[in-house]
Order: sequence, then structure tokens, then C-alpha cells
Amino acid sequence: MAGTARTDKFLLSTATIMVGALADLHKFQPNTHSIGLVKNFVITSDPAYVELTQGIKNNIVMSVRNQDGIKASCEVYEYTARNLAYGAGLDASGVSYDPMPNMWVSSTSTAAAASTAVVASDITTDLIAGDYIFLQDGIDDAVHIAKVLTAVYATTVTTITFATGYETPPTKIWPIGTRIGKIKRIDLGGVSFQPELAVKVVGILPKDNSPFTILLPKVKITKGMSVGFQTDNFGNLPFEFTPYAGVPTDPMYPFYGEAAAVLFPR
Repeated sequence: MAGTARTDKFLLSTATIMVGALADLHKFQPNTHSIGLVKNFVITSDPAYVELTQGIKNNIVMSVRNQDGIKASCEVYEYTARNLAYGAGLDASGVSYDPMPNMWVSSTSTAAAASTAVVASDITTDLIAGDYIFLQDGIDDAVHIAKVLTAVYATTVTTITFATGYETPPTKIWPIGTRIGKIKRIDLGGVSFQPELAVKVVGILPKDNSPFTILLPKVKITKGMSVGFQTDNFGNLPFEFTPYAGVPTDPMYPFYGEAAAVLFPR
């Protein structure tokens, strides 16, 4: 019968997307490099040709492919500091973008226009000078952002001192039990350098759970920042990857040469 199947290699699957430093591509693992819940990963090739025509009808007699037009995209649903930084075109592959520690609660009230907060445990391994924290009264929108000047543990408590200019609002008292959490600062705009990254994609075929793996040895995330507060659907970061051909100075060039994308089907 016309159009009937010859194999069972059908594709109905989600994909795990792993992102990191160029030199680490062969070391990528889901538990350390995955960007989390992803939907609708697509990789396409839209080549362009230079054509030579002849005659009144301009019949094509010769063409040369002069552009591969490889693009990849997906929807990223986890709004982690690392994913937001990737979407903003920043290099978030280092440990400074690892998941934040659990939140703490203040053990004393914080006065209005204060420059310190106190936690009844030793948190100095998680909090150092230059870090940013938030104070949140309950679970509402009463939130204060502060930059840490010092975090000193003594006599069973850690006293967090804020940098100048980050004192609490002059009319707000933060009660005992105020939630305190470490946060990451991500600057949008004003950055001229855009990092090159590597991407590994693993999908699972539905018939026998065999893997379909795609390697992108060198990419830039050329689109992806989108933060929308809405109530009718979950938001996502619309990542777009632009793959680049390798050059001899790239760490993966000895393995993949000038290939912008490498597919490993079974």
C-alpha cells in the first residue's frame, strides 16, 4: 500500500536540553546541565542557494548552496537564575548560577530604615559580601532587596549587614519570621560580549526508548528573555539557538570540524 511504514522509527517525544561551556560538551549530564522542563524543541535547516539561470524563462542550470540556515528553538518553562541569564545572552555555565540555598527566617524584628537583619543559624557559608538577598514579610508583595556588606556568625546568630543605600524602607518594620533568601542579580542591556556555549539534546523514541541525540558544538542563545506575569497560562522563555561552524581554535573542532550540528539517530 502506498505510503505505509517501513520501520517503527516514529518521533513523539519531549527532549532534555543541556547547556554549558564549549569544552564540557562531552561531559554534559542531565542532573548538572539540564535547563529543566522544555517543550517543542525544533531544529531546522533552511538552506539558501545562488542560482544561475538562462534564457527568457530563466531556467535554472546551476546552483551552489551558500548557506545552511540551521536554527534551533524551544520553550523553557523553569524561571531559574541560570535560565534567565541564558535567555538574556549571558554566560550562566558557572557555579555562581547553581540553585540557591533554602530560605531563612529572621530571629528578631528589623526596624524601619535598618541596615541589619538577624538569622538564628550559621549561614556564612551560603552568604558572603556582594551577594543579594530579599526580605519578605509573610508571603505577600512586601519585599525589600538588599546587598550584603557582611554576614558574621557569633553567639548562635548570623548578623547580616546591608551595604550603604540598601537600608530598609523608612516606614516599614519587618517582624520576627520575615523570610530572607539569597537571590541572583541579572543585568539586562549594557553587555557587549555574548558568550558561545555548547548544547546537547536528547530525545527518546517511543517504540523502544532508544535515544536520538543532537550535539550543537558552538551556539549563541540569540533569543530567550521573556518574563510575563499572567493568570491564563504558564509563562516560558522562548529560546532560539544559532549554531556556528567550528574553527580550529574551538575545543570540539578535533571531533566535529566545521559541523554546526551533529545528529546521532539510531
